[in-house]
Amino acid sequence: MRLLTKHLSFLVFCLFSMTEVQAINLVEAYTLARDNDPAFKAAFYAHQAGQEFKALGRSNLLPVITASYSRYKNHADIDFENGLISRTEERKYASQTASVQLRQPLINFDGYARYKQGVAQTALSDQEFAIREQELILRVFNRYAAVLYAEDMLGLAKTKRAAYAAQKQANLFMFENGEGTKTDILESQAKYDLAEADIVEAQNILNDARTTLNRVLGRKVDEIQPLIEDFATLPVEPINLEQWESLALKSNLELAAQRHSLEVAEQEVNRSKAAYMPRLDAVMSWNNNVSDTTNTYNQDATVNSIGLQFTLPIYSGGATPARVSQSKANLLKAKAEFDEKANTVIIELQKQFNLVLDSKLRLTALTTAVNSAQLLVKATHKSIKGGTRTNIDVLNAESQLFEAKGDLLLARYNYLQSYLNLKKVTGTLGFDDLQIVAAQFKN
Repeated sequence: MRLLTKHLSFLVFCLFSMTEVQAINLVEAYTLARDNDPAFKAAFYAHQAGQEFKALGRSNLLPVITASYSRYKNHADIDFENGLISRTEERKYASQTASVQLRQPLINFDGYARYKQGVAQTALSDQEFAIREQELILRVFNRYAAVLYAEDMLGLAKTKRAAYAAQKQANLFMFENGEGTKTDILESQAKYDLAEADIVEAQNILNDARTTLNRVLGRKVDEIQPLIEDFATLPVEPINLEQWESLALKSNLELAAQRHSLEVAEQEVNRSKAAYMPRLDAVMSWNNNVSDTTNTYNQDATVNSIGLQFTLPIYSGGATPARVSQSKANLLKAKAEFDEKANTVIIELQKQFNLVLDSKLRLTALTTAVNSAQLLVKATHKSIKGGTRTNIDVLNAESQLFEAKGDLLLARYNYLQSYLNLKKVTGTLGFDDLQIVAAQFKN
């Protein structure tokens, strides 16, 4: 039976190995990253830990029940003296004590501040995890786009080399027929050699980009889906920048996290002030003592008690006012950090908003530039036959075409990146936005 299992496993492995490797799309890459990206895993477990702050804070308002038990072997020498007679009595006995106590806070300003602080810390943990989720979307897209752009540049470099190779052959043919010059051949050869160097560099960049993407995805992925041919810009609503700013100040996740940090700092002030306040607890206890002292030798006593315990702080060596001053300073620091973060968010929003709008114009201009460069290459080739252009003109026209194509490819990825960044700044970036961007790639 074991031998049959081994044969079946080997057969399944062979069938799996023979299947064609399918390229994954952007959404599939994101799904893999959620399960395997180390940074996101760390954020997930940090979020789980952060959920306990609320329970820890609430525990300061709930009853505390403690139990204790002790048992000892005792050896005592007891001297008796009544003025006439003195004697020593030796006792060897066992003693034990057991107690159970329930303490319920009734008035506890420190406990209430700790509870409110725990709620704020859990909410802060939720916001931080949401930020990590948005960062994962951007990280996956950036790594994914980096691989595609590297593949594009490698393909462009190979096309460039083929074009220069064809031009070099044409120059050799013309030279052999007495229509060209040695200089034309050298110019084409130089362009060809540069293209060879570009291929080596592009291949290295592609290898690095793939390695970086694979680390995020948690496994090796050799093929990913490229951009579609009919690339189109995405709708951006609203158009008014002021509306975007209002949305960002309201919904930006980093600002939301800062607000919870402010609440934590405020409750820290309340905690430090609580050291001035009285505390009242309800206490219920059960105690059982068996020969716990020499005076209660051979006595078994059980005491049940219930009552109130009032505690009033009087002097703490100056620690309380120092903690109050320190917590107030930290609160002012948190407020200043919130204002700074709000300014940073608005600046980043304006930057990404302008990039999205400007990218549309740049994409249109670069598309026109590529079309113009293609026409220029064709016209230059025709002009050589007419004697109005030289070999260097052809090489320059082809270089201009390849540069325009590379700029257009990069502009497309930058546009999509700016679109996602704009959504992140406003705090609305989510899986739906990733799907919208993924629609610009083949499935």
